Amino acid sequence: MSYAAFLAIFLGLPLALLLVCLRQRLRDGRLWKLMGLLAIVALAYMAPWDHLAAVWGLWTWAPRQTWQVSFWAIPLEEYLFCLLETMLAVTLMYALLASHRARLPEQQEREPRA
Repeated sequence: MSYAAFLAIFLGLPLALLLVCLRQRLRDGRLWKLMGLLAIVALAYMAPWDHLAAVWGLWTWAPRQTWQVSFWAIPLEEYLFCLLETMLAVTLMYALLASHRARLPEQQEREPRA
């Protein structure tokens, strides 16, 4: 399996499903700003580490399994992995928090008042 296929199946597909399920709630610009900020942070800590690991020979990527486009000794797919996993984590957390927030009024109605 190529790196791109792995990304599509295990990150792209779940992310796409979440985005479809949350399409009404995703109009909030704050989520997209947060996602962009966290993606920049993730790239900022990932790229130097991956670069050093690749240069030192600790990490390698099979040339036939990647698109063979590299920046700073790191294949493009590795950058996509970092971005997609960040987007998936933020979107999943948003979905969980939105679900929890939606249930709060129901729980308050069921609780006996003192």
